[in-house]
Amino acid sequence: MIKINTDRLVIRDHVEDDLDAMHSLLSDEKAMFYLPDIRTRNLEETKRNLQTAMEEANSDNRTKYFFAILDKDSQEYIGEIGFTKAIDCDYGNVMNLGYFIKENYWGKGIVTQACKAIINYAFHNLHTIKIETGCITDNIGSEKVMKKLGMIKEAEFKNMFYYIKNYTIALNIEC
Repeated sequence: MIKINTDRLVIRDHVEDDLDAMHSLLSDEKAMFYLPDIRTRNLEETKRNLQTAMEEANSDNRTKYFFAILDKDSQEYIGEIGFTKAIDCDYGNVMNLGYFIKENYWGKGIVTQACKAIINYAFHNLHTIKIETGCITDNIGSEKVMKKLGMIKEAEFKNMFYYIKNYTIALNIEC
């Protein structure tokens, strides 16, 4: 089980006891407003998501790293963070980063701290050379996180429904 500690947070692989708190977040329309394809409509959908995360955590060929974010002091479930391996090549992996937390934790630096921790983990433990993420143009809070992390805006484009901004951060390696 992967477990990462920061000043205020514990970031760890999921356990079965996460189900109710995870469902509360994944079914929250406001918290999931910018991620409608991830939002769940019922407990069964959330249970499938949790099961997938736990199965992936135990996989020998893990490509998805989905973690629970907990308050270090209270152990309260705060949200989700993780990445998916987008490209696996000889020089290193490229990961896609994603995150979302409970509304009452917005604007408190939680996501920035969690992102720094898992970006550091990916670069030092998973042969990662680049991490990508993006957000809908209107999601100003998420874009602020990307900028605080030192990510560079690489593109802005329109998919079928939204304007998307893509950001990346790369490991500095000398060739």
